[in-house]
Amino acid sequence: MLAKFNLAASLLAATTLAQVPHAASVLRTDDVLSTPYASLLGFGDDTMAVARGLDERATGNSSIPSDVKLLPDGSLDFTAWNNLTNAACQARLASLTRTSNPSGDCICYNLPMLDVTTGMFEADLRLYRVSDPRDDFVGVPPSEIQVGVVYKGASVTPMKPVTSGSSSSPPVNITKRDSSSSNTPTLLQSYMLVGQIDKDQMKNNLSIADLEALVMPTLTLSAVTSTGARISSNVSLNEAVFLVGVFSKDVILSDFAAAQQAVSLQQAGLKNGTVAFVLPGVNLMIFPTGLVITGTWLLIGLAVYGFGTYERIQHVTAYKRRAMHATRDNAAYRTF
Repeated sequence: MLAKFNLAASLLAATTLAQVPHAASVLRTDDVLSTPYASLLGFGDDTMAVARGLDERATGNSSIPSDVKLLPDGSLDFTAWNNLTNAACQARLASLTRTSNPSGDCICYNLPMLDVTTGMFEADLRLYRVSDPRDDFVGVPPSEIQVGVVYKGASVTPMKPVTSGSSSSPPVNITKRDSSSSNTPTLLQSYMLVGQIDKDQMKNNLSIADLEALVMPTLTLSAVTSTGARISSNVSLNEAVFLVGVFSKDVILSDFAAAQQAVSLQQAGLKNGTVAFVLPGVNLMIFPTGLVITGTWLLIGLAVYGFGTYERIQHVTAYKRRAMHATRDNAAYRTF
């Protein structure tokens, strides 16, 4: 579903207000799934722990990614963006020897802009030929392949080609595969989309997972064979997504990976002499949960055992007193 084209003009005018992170951020699972993305904007690694949970400061964080260049009028520098994105996409896709779909093509998907307040965004979608087509796609010219884009929770419209002397939007590129560079992914088609997240989907505490679900589309490649049969195939976005622009600077680590990274940094510091050696077993490096549990049970056990011992002593004392009184005759208790 496509929105009116005036979204493009509105988005380019609001580029300077787009809210996206500008520095690399190390995020944990909770940050991705539950922490509002707006509360993570504008914070570096040294203040990321403080940023977690500070929803009231979300509206005060507004920045532009360091890898997105703007023109003096505040619009996107498409020339710089195109060069940066093309290099990143080719570097990522060059490691693939075969695509997951039979068309031999892969999609590289990136967001140059995303405003978490209004829900407006720009999307860069590029189709690359990575490997030779197979199955039904054999013999289909690259120019005949159509890209289908379906968003769940957002509406988009493609930007129109640039006019003479204007740099407000990029043209749609369709190129032929160069046989001399068969090992290098070749750009076949590129599209610049401007979109708006549905108002009923927008809320103040959208996390990274929520936003990605709204701005990541379902992509389908379709074509008509020489026999007139229509073929199609879904494309996976996991091969090249968010390489530049929004979400590209976020490094997501599990608790185990974060612990491994901390150990690696500590070992590197020990090797280069920047970290002093700490004798193992002398200091508690983590919260002693096991020690607290064991100590609690020990205290309970000592209290029960001590109370039982005290009661036995009292019973023994009382028994000895009664036994002593029983051995005496009645004369011992006469009163004079």
